[in-house]
Amino acid sequence: MIFRRSSLPFLFAAATASLLISCSDAEIGPSDVPVITQAIYVVPENYYDEPYKKYVSSENFYVNINQKIKICGIYTADKDTLPIDLSAPYYSSHRWTIDDREAFASVVYYSFDKAGVHKVTFETIDKLGDTLVSHANIYVNTPTTISLQSPPNHYNQVDGINANGLELSWKIYGIDPWETSQCYIYASYFRDSLWVSPLGAVKCNNSVSLLDTLNMKVSNGTDKPSTKTNDFGDTLYYGFENSTIYWGVHAVIKNGKGDREHVFSDVYSFSTKLQNDGNAIVEVPVACRFNQYPEKSRLVGAIISSAGDTLSKISGIKGNATIRKTLDPQSNVKIVVCDSVRTEYGCSSMTVNLAPSTKTITDTLFLQDKVKPSIVPAATELSRDDRIKFLILDNGSGVNASRITALLNNDTVNVYSYFEDYTLTIPNICKKNCELKIYAEDYANNKAPDVYWRITNEKETTFITGPFSKTEGSK
Repeated sequence: MIFRRSSLPFLFAAATASLLISCSDAEIGPSDVPVITQAIYVVPENYYDEPYKKYVSSENFYVNINQKIKICGIYTADKDTLPIDLSAPYYSSHRWTIDDREAFASVVYYSFDKAGVHKVTFETIDKLGDTLVSHANIYVNTPTTISLQSPPNHYNQVDGINANGLELSWKIYGIDPWETSQCYIYASYFRDSLWVSPLGAVKCNNSVSLLDTLNMKVSNGTDKPSTKTNDFGDTLYYGFENSTIYWGVHAVIKNGKGDREHVFSDVYSFSTKLQNDGNAIVEVPVACRFNQYPEKSRLVGAIISSAGDTLSKISGIKGNATIRKTLDPQSNVKIVVCDSVRTEYGCSSMTVNLAPSTKTITDTLFLQDKVKPSIVPAATELSRDDRIKFLILDNGSGVNASRITALLNNDTVNVYSYFEDYTLTIPNICKKNCELKIYAEDYANNKAPDVYWRITNEKETTFITGPFSKTEGSK
């Protein structure tokens, strides 16, 4: 950004030069003082090269709330752009004003914790006493979020015939006055491919309707699903019982510079009513959280009525599976699932209501590993020439080898240690009496007990005693 000096400073500079003629052997005139201009740049905080090499100056910049940036003042002397660290000889002083705050450096590190338009002024006094002023606006974007409204997640009372259309509605928050937005609508019978292609685009403050038949049906007397295209041109697939449709919204927000922000909603689902004699279907996704080997889990459990009767038993299911049962419609049905192999996961349960002729898809029922790993010495008496071995056991999410630390008298020995087949092997570098601490975690972030062992070397034998808590005289 270039600002022209007024004529008055030039006259003053010329008068100053004429006085210098009588006091110096060399004539110094205004032409000997480089003409400088200035510009404002805004770059990411971690960008360390000269801003003008990759970015451009502007009067308008767009950043996010709490985004760390560098606001830079860049000078040009006689049309040559100056590196920041070489520009000091060309000016007398400079000052930043950001909103109501002042700073006096060439580069200001900053972040804005409030959305809106923030004013920036960069003022420089050059070697001739002239004042250069540059202004910029920094537009701080409000974080954008999308909240799906209707139908509510897992709603299962949708009319499969859908003669009047099914409205999909949402709310979008955080569109600033300097931004424009467009929303793309996605719907699919297959969750994994939901975001592959949109049904269509609308203004973000609108809603849309899915038209035509939504429930599943058999066509042409075959066991293959039939297809039909809805009003967006998307091909819908029909099966036998009903439809479960997944949907979501993708918003594209564009600022005044043309930069785009992409925001996705959560994924919601809804189901049409079953075309049957009134029974209900329940589907329960089950997962053991942070389980490294879900195929080794075996889930068992039961579905229990509000009166305490067992409606159905669950057995032989691997971890990260879906339990699917057809039951009589009823309320307060309890679903209990346990891991019979990875016992540290214990059991988890939920309660659901089953309406007639509906399929209920629940949220994932997570089994949680809340048990700490256990640490025990493989042997408490061994030869001094042998390595020290400890078993680190966890029958849940599993031991996280990257989170194991061994200390002898508070000095790490991990560089000489290794963990394999549940066994931590440590070199016996203790000279006589040492304190050994082992820190370990499982993948569920459960930490092993904070204890220590005593290592005692006597002649040719090493003894390991403990564990001891720190309140028992830890060093």
